[in-house]
Amino acid sequence: MIKLLLWGPVLWAFVLVSSSQAGAKTLVLEGGLESDINLTQQVSFTVNKPLTTHSFRFALPTSFANKAVSQETRELAIDYSPQPEREEDDVDRFGNHYKKAFWKELHGDARITIRYRTKVKVTLSAMESRAPFPLSEVSESERLFLQASKEVQSGDPEISSIARTLTSGCATEYEAVTALMTHVADTIRYAYNPPQYDAVYTLKAGTGNCQNLAHYSLALLRASGIPARIVGGISLSEPWQVAMENGQSWIQRMGQGGHAWIEIYFPDLGWLSYDPLYSRQFTPTRHVKQTHGLDANDINDSWLSAPTHPVYGETVTANFLNDRIAVKVTATSSSPRSYLLSNRFVAKGAETLPWAPPEPSPGIVKPEKPLPEPPVLSRPREQAEPKPSTVKPLSVKPSSEGTMEFGNMEFPTLVDAYQMVGNEGRKIMDKETSEYVTSRQIYAQAFTTPASLKLQKISLAMRKFGGDGTIYVDVVADDQGKPGMEGVRSSPIFVESVTRKPGYYWVNFTFPADLARDLKQGKYWIVLRHSGETVMNWFFTPGKPYGGSDDTRSTAKGYRWEDILNYDFVFKVTGKPLGEKYR
Repeated sequence: MIKLLLWGPVLWAFVLVSSSQAGAKTLVLEGGLESDINLTQQVSFTVNKPLTTHSFRFALPTSFANKAVSQETRELAIDYSPQPEREEDDVDRFGNHYKKAFWKELHGDARITIRYRTKVKVTLSAMESRAPFPLSEVSESERLFLQASKEVQSGDPEISSIARTLTSGCATEYEAVTALMTHVADTIRYAYNPPQYDAVYTLKAGTGNCQNLAHYSLALLRASGIPARIVGGISLSEPWQVAMENGQSWIQRMGQGGHAWIEIYFPDLGWLSYDPLYSRQFTPTRHVKQTHGLDANDINDSWLSAPTHPVYGETVTANFLNDRIAVKVTATSSSPRSYLLSNRFVAKGAETLPWAPPEPSPGIVKPEKPLPEPPVLSRPREQAEPKPSTVKPLSVKPSSEGTMEFGNMEFPTLVDAYQMVGNEGRKIMDKETSEYVTSRQIYAQAFTTPASLKLQKISLAMRKFGGDGTIYVDVVADDQGKPGMEGVRSSPIFVESVTRKPGYYWVNFTFPADLARDLKQGKYWIVLRHSGETVMNWFFTPGKPYGGSDDTRSTAKGYRWEDILNYDFVFKVTGKPLGEKYR
């Protein structure tokens, strides 16, 4: 059915499409992905004061194959500027390959450019495992990955207790793994620039980046007697989609740069790839593996400098020579709360995917505690003790002016690229996550008002790159899980008036007095629109820290909202409550 809406000076046409897929969280896929990619990593060290010595140890891309994923890497070339005094090959105890370069009397900046071609192939078909839980035996070569480590405190009493509770009653390894990984996906919120990356910190804070998610997952798995290891590599921002019902698609998009995920060992299947926020039994062709180990200390690039330290930076570019996506959804599951992708899995002769674990017992829920305050600037940091937090929660925040703010409000100005401990620097597996939103697509983020309010301002975490024209937002009521037809439009912001500066910052959209709107308690959508040739990015948080699984959408047509996105945009709603409760 087509309806016309006269809203302000603009006439819009809308098509209303219902969704029967809403609520499905695990998408079970069949088919395959195959990508052929030219990759370039460019590492820079900015030298502000002359260095007498500087050494850099960096991971090389690998080739490997498991039951679902194969990766073939070739045409490796490394260029240095200036040329180092010497270069060495290094192979660690896990079989990872590194290069070590050494400079003396470095008076200017140093750059290392790593180029290679990699072909990643993913086959999504049914797997069968008869591995019981607990595992009856683990081979000697895999026992190493049952050990606790500095970042993976699998012997911690609280982590062990949670693991026991979650896996209670599980008869197969697959059931145990699914219960543990669902818990991680549902309880750890993605956050940038954490002061620590270990499993215990992640449990207590309830937040962290990809290293935190990996370490906490590994701790739970090893505490359950399941071998598991961290993987270091690169994630690529090229989006890919899975077709669903009613013409809808699920879109996966990540940041481009360093990334950490995990591999889990099944005695009868070998090592399988898992990314706690994205996929199970496989990783897509947007993951390029380099290394694996016990924890992030085994996989991260590192350097030593004297008498001071340079500023580290890295950029990754990817040119897809071929990119074939041929997958279909064959089943769905209602857990976890964010969309995850999986292949079909048969455990102990009975089909068990999707398998919904029992609800965690109340004893697993962590009481609220002060969170460490994450720094927001990209700068070297010493390892620090947690401090009391000033982090704003995702819930309502009343203010002294009688207004309230709410939304997905946490974001870094800049993402930390490295960490300094003494004179040793280490790469951090983290990167910017944002969407180019002044494109042909139109993007929308849902929010729910905790009370009736008079809308005053919508703020988006954005970054200006250039161009001209205007940006503005529509706030519209929800219509069956998608942006509806009724709402209000903000005043336009001329792009020339937005300051261009490094990193991300709030861009505030206000509403004309004659169009001021009272919002009843309920669900609404922020729709970003633009005119002209403006180029701006909107920051997003991986996973679903704020909304429901279907609450971030895009459309190419302007009205269908056919694409469901695997992240939440960063936004803030400011309004004056109309109810007595907030006065």
